[in-house]
Amino acid sequence: MDTIQQKNPVVSVIIPVYNGERYLAETIESVIAQTEPDWELIAVNDGSPDNSQAVLTGYAEKMPDKIRVITVENGGVSRARNTGVATARGTYVAFLDQDDLWAPAKLRRQLEMFSRDKDLGIAFTNEAVIDGNGKVLQGNVLKLGSEHRGRVFETLVFDNFIPISSVMLRKELFDRTGGFSPAYALAEDLDFLLRAARDVRVDYIDEPLLLYRVHGGSGTRTRIDRINAEARSIIAQWKRENPGVFRRHYGKYLLFQLKLAVLKIKVSAGLA
Repeated sequence: MDTIQQKNPVVSVIIPVYNGERYLAETIESVIAQTEPDWELIAVNDGSPDNSQAVLTGYAEKMPDKIRVITVENGGVSRARNTGVATARGTYVAFLDQDDLWAPAKLRRQLEMFSRDKDLGIAFTNEAVIDGNGKVLQGNVLKLGSEHRGRVFETLVFDNFIPISSVMLRKELFDRTGGFSPAYALAEDLDFLLRAARDVRVDYIDEPLLLYRVHGGSGTRTRIDRINAEARSIIAQWKRENPGVFRRHYGKYLLFQLKLAVLKIKVSAGLA
């Protein structure tokens, strides 16, 4: 008897999971609530010792045609995302961290951008900041302008203005870029986005379609020294490879160094 071939989804949502049981269900529900129905969700359980696997299994059993779970030994967020994308069937890939949320129109609005602009490589959105209980602490966090769309590499190298949980890009671009580098565990998004945005056009939706959660266990608050060290290493590499960019924007380079120092002070004081 002939079998009906399942149609590939238009977008694959990748959620890396490590000890995410506290917010994981809420995060998955924000994907299920999307007004764009043509998605698949691939959750990669990166060796979580908590109850994350049970949460994921429950959703996969309820929605086997939409949600898949991959379980691997702990290897870090970069490898987890790469593992998820390797099995993705969508034309586009979108990333979502285990404690963040999406507004219901997020995927639909970004797919409309790609539909209008066949040359678009990466789409992202503005964000709101929420606390552990989902209360909005700040809306439209990013101050976006013309320098944040189009060929943005020389802006991005000195200011990582693209939240990774808001990103959608063509899977072909992800594969061509080589994915996330396992060498970085906390600033891996900056490294990946710089490589991905090097030769493509970027555009954004200036609305907080991402709800970025800050809480006591978030990486920025608990591992600021390593974040700074990785960011400095990434920028130093680009400086070696693109000295002309840094000569043209020397002031921005100094400001980038200052921002890292200020961020550490704010985090240590509990202000960020």
